[in-house]
Amino acid sequence: MSNVRTTLATLPMSFPDPADVVFVDGDPSWPAELERAIRSGATGIVLVHPTPVDFDLLTADTIVVVDSPWASNPVNGLAAQAFRAAATNGARVECRVITPPGSDFATALLDQLALIRAVLGPVMKVQVRHLSDRALHAEGLTNLSVAVDFSIVCTTALPASASLRLLTSDGSVELTIPSGDTALPARLITVGPDGAVLAPTQYENGHRSSLRRLRELQATGSADGSAELRRLQADVVTTTAALGDHLRERNAVR
Repeated sequence: MSNVRTTLATLPMSFPDPADVVFVDGDPSWPAELERAIRSGATGIVLVHPTPVDFDLLTADTIVVVDSPWASNPVNGLAAQAFRAAATNGARVECRVITPPGSDFATALLDQLALIRAVLGPVMKVQVRHLSDRALHAEGLTNLSVAVDFSIVCTTALPASASLRLLTSDGSVELTIPSGDTALPARLITVGPDGAVLAPTQYENGHRSSLRRLRELQATGSADGSAELRRLQADVVTTTAALGDHLRERNAVR
């Protein structure tokens, strides 16, 4: 949370009233905190890294931006163009997240769904194939029938990151997003018959991108301040259903 607040002061554009921008921590109590912020009259809310908990959508004029660790990175605009162009019928995408030991798998899976939504579209169903103390493996399908292999690995051997890879008949598209707590930029590489192309580097982390998005939505007078919350709600439902189904199946085998 402190990183997001600090980022507010570095933006090249200013908010009409920065005091009316409220940051809500995404811990399990965030729905109640979000409701309080909306009812307090906040003009803009940044929901930072929400955990997958049930919540009701509130009808309000307040614009809510969801600051997700991977989906909020500004590289995803270019990544969406590259991946969607390469994702033909029968395409399969690998989505891997490296996270510290002790991380919550449900939250990590939700973060992956948000990233896939930003790049390829919403994931309609997920099946968890393996779950242990250190790893999760799952399979999913987007609304455009792109298959996704999800993997989450808890380790200190590598820094936290998210990566997507799509192999084609003559090349690949690869995206790597480092943790937003570092100054490293994301990398998007497209490989084809003529060689590899590195997309223009964007030196902006996800926190800054989320705040810029909020300011742009306020400036344009967005009539739908709950759009990102609705997308989050759909991904929460998919996440909790996937883990719930897996636990029920595992208990039935015992």
